[in-house]
Amino acid sequence: MEIGISLLVGLVIGIGSTIIGTNITKPKTPLVIEDKTSQEQQEIIKQLTDLDVIKELCKPENTTKIEDRLLCRELTCLVYSRGIDSQTSGKSCEEISNLSNSVVLLEYCKTKMENSTECYDVFWRRK
Repeated sequence: MEIGISLLVGLVIGIGSTIIGTNITKPKTPLVIEDKTSQEQQEIIKQLTDLDVIKELCKPENTTKIEDRLLCRELTCLVYSRGIDSQTSGKSCEEISNLSNSVVLLEYCKTKMENSTECYDVFWRRK
């Protein structure tokens, strides 16, 4: 008799723990996690790469001289070098800046100095 009761109690405990164990592991509702980080990052990228800053400066009527066109190129490069998925690097912008500076130096030497060759020599050694 005691063996029969022990088997019955063991069977009930075994079946009960199996049912409870399977109910615990099954999720009752699907777990949904909403990630707002990527949406906020996209909004920041849009703000960083907004062309409002350079629209007025880079109008065709404002870019008659080569220095103005180079300034527009440099500013556009800097705008596009911002953000996570930027398409240009700081090195590209630096090259445009160097070109712009060289043009200004050449113009300065040509207009301000009598011996422009000497002026060029001084600037190129310092550059």
